[in-house]
Amino acid sequence: MNCRSLAFITLSFSAAASMTWMSGPPFFGPPAVFAAERSEFDPDELESAIKADLDDAESLVADRITVEVNDSLVTLSGTVSSLMEKRRAGEIAKRTRSVQGVINQIYVEPTSRSDDKIREDVLMRLRVNDSLDRPEIVVNVENGSVAMTGKVDSLAEKRLAETAAAGVRGVTDVQNQLTVALAKPRTDDELREEIQALIVNSVYFDDVQIRVDVEDATVKLTGTVGSAAQKANLIEAAEIWGVKGVSADQVTIDPDRLDPTRRADRYAIVSDQTIQESLTRAFSNDPIVFPYADKISPKVQSGVVTLEGKVGRLRVKEKAERLAMGIVGVMRVANELDVRFDGDVPSDAEIIRLSQAALARSPNLDRRDFRIHCQAAHVSLYGLVESRFEKELAEWIVDGVPGVVHVNNALAVNAQWEPKADEEIRKDLERKLKFALFDTSNEIEVEVADGVAILTGEVDTWRQWQSAVNLAIEAGARDPHNLLNVRMHPPHGASRIYVPR
Repeated sequence: MNCRSLAFITLSFSAAASMTWMSGPPFFGPPAVFAAERSEFDPDELESAIKADLDDAESLVADRITVEVNDSLVTLSGTVSSLMEKRRAGEIAKRTRSVQGVINQIYVEPTSRSDDKIREDVLMRLRVNDSLDRPEIVVNVENGSVAMTGKVDSLAEKRLAETAAAGVRGVTDVQNQLTVALAKPRTDDELREEIQALIVNSVYFDDVQIRVDVEDATVKLTGTVGSAAQKANLIEAAEIWGVKGVSADQVTIDPDRLDPTRRADRYAIVSDQTIQESLTRAFSNDPIVFPYADKISPKVQSGVVTLEGKVGRLRVKEKAERLAMGIVGVMRVANELDVRFDGDVPSDAEIIRLSQAALARSPNLDRRDFRIHCQAAHVSLYGLVESRFEKELAEWIVDGVPGVVHVNNALAVNAQWEPKADEEIRKDLERKLKFALFDTSNEIEVEVADGVAILTGEVDTWRQWQSAVNLAIEAGARDPHNLLNVRMHPPHGASRIYVPR
């Protein structure tokens, strides 16, 4: 699946280089010689860009959401029908260039469901979520607002529990009061070294430098990132197992203070060996994957990663693939991991029942009519949905059902492509590229003919290449033709410039 944000690569330093970099003084952005001229956007321009992106988003009714911008601080208000829609609107605002923070005051309309029924569904969602390992969570619900108390083994499980609860129909708010009970303590030095190396080797932070300090298993991050969304991703990246808290109060947001030479330096030293080392580190530190890390055998050849071995959950298989795609230097991932469910394997009939019930709990999918087939724990989904977002959400939900080892998503998207003027598509895409990529290194030219967007020019990385495609689809283009050159093709003997046809 391309989009798992319900969800998100190329280089890696040697251990010695990582240690040298970590032990240096705090860094708060590139030298002035590298800093681009700061581009301040007018509040009205930012407000207009965010409103337009909300209007383009599937499953959101943008007319019901109000956007206000004051000193690069965005306030969202209005009304939506589910907590997931509220969160999605906030994510769109966070990705916008120059936005320093988002105050999400959107009101979630309550439903007619009783608190008892909502609580029952939240508890079932927590139990039937294969990313959570028998959580000791107490749930209380009052007027649709969910309060969770208890203990989990990691910050990642705390985050996953909140996401699971937020996806239940009728939930208007989640107060996450879960505490982290560290089952296996790790030293502060070990945590600092691991987090620093993970950041260095991640495509999501390839143009930033972040200082990591750890005291009593609490992480303090310092440095500069390009967007509010990147800051949120940074916090999540630091939530490795053994960490009980992450503070990013001293991480500033400034897209124009990122050093364009840092990314080039990191990509220049990538090799299959450094990718292999980065994969081992990523799997060994991720709270979901690490129990199975020694059972995963990654192979790397010319930047192509093949994952082999056996894991106990489908979510582990998918998380391992996402982690691999996040490593600097990785071109492609062939995920051949075999899922062998841990524990008592539910029957195919029970998997169908659990899957149907899980889909019915979603406020976005409860009115859809799904047909589910299951054979030997391989699930196939059939039916109609209204958007790609709903199709991906349905697969994500069924992925988490215990016993499922594979999901064949045959759901058809009912919404037809709506004709849009070529000039309108071009303007919308150019606006998105201006506000959503946070990167002055991109040189993208846009042409649109008969609804087809043609992208030419250059970008630094394959992540940027893919982002341009996603934004073209958001802008209303059909079948975008991405002819962008990628400057930082890993040096495995192939050309450094690759034009996909």
